[in-house]
Amino acid sequence: MKAVLAAWLLALALAATPALARKPAPPAPRAPQARLSEARVRLAAGEAETVRLSRQLAALEAARDAEARRLSDLLAALWPLRAEALASSGLAGADWAEADRRYVWTRALYAQALAARQAFTVAAARVRDGRVARDAAALRLLAGQKEADTAFSEAVSSRVRELESATNAQERDGAAVLGQALDATIAPQTPALPTLSNSQAAPEARDGPDHDGPKVFTPPPGGLSWPAAGNVLTPFSAASRQGRQGIVVAVPEGSPVTAAAAGRVVFTGLLRGLGRVVILTHEDRCHTVYACLSESTVSVGEAVPREAALGRSGYCNQTRAPGVYFELRFREKALNPAEWLAVRR
Repeated sequence: MKAVLAAWLLALALAATPALARKPAPPAPRAPQARLSEARVRLAAGEAETVRLSRQLAALEAARDAEARRLSDLLAALWPLRAEALASSGLAGADWAEADRRYVWTRALYAQALAARQAFTVAAARVRDGRVARDAAALRLLAGQKEADTAFSEAVSSRVRELESATNAQERDGAAVLGQALDATIAPQTPALPTLSNSQAAPEARDGPDHDGPKVFTPPPGGLSWPAAGNVLTPFSAASRQGRQGIVVAVPEGSPVTAAAAGRVVFTGLLRGLGRVVILTHEDRCHTVYACLSESTVSVGEAVPREAALGRSGYCNQTRAPGVYFELRFREKALNPAEWLAVRR
């Protein structure tokens, strides 16, 4: 009887006690493209906030400068009166009415100057607060750019793996796979950099109906710099059977490879058939690709100036010889780099 009662109590306790929940499975990771889209949304919001705070700061600085000019004018009017008072101290004024009027006027000027000084102090404090807010937003924007660049790199790598796994080994071409990955990864709008845009372009040429940048590629003054000092061994031929979307510059293995224009690194890594690859993003949905590198010296998120070192050349499978593969893309379309590269000196 005791055994039955004990078993019944045990069963009752187990029924009353909530079952031990299994350890929750970690949430499925978001697709790289989804992470990239979210990062770009946050980046766009950060850019808008930075622009808004920059304009607000400019307005505050204008108000402060106006108060400074007003205070300066009042002090300039007061100084001669103060100098005259010091020079005539101890001398009895003959006209007391005139002296009284001068005193009242001077006192009014002093009161205005004091109010102007207080207004200037308040305006200067607002400028300091506005600058702090703008700088904080700029730091958040930099963090957002780095997040977006990392997400871009992951999305490109993921898409390349998908394409490689879906393609027969005999049909695999590194440049074509990378091109398809970039077509699927480059967003309608990328973070702006003061590099490849033409600031003199007409607004209607720069802003389409969706405000996604210019419709026509405009290189920087002087054209793009050559990524390496050599001759074009394999020309651009997008319409050919192989669909070459870039060029191969013949250079000895280990030659320096440099940035064609100022930009930001959004991808570094090894890709089948292309060796080590570096991708830079520039303003207005422009990207440059540097492949067949034996080594790279930059990292994702790093800002690089024009002709900055990116790495060293290696061996190109396309030509079965040392060289550098270079590609220029604008709005997901490959352009012939030779038409835009600067004339060699």
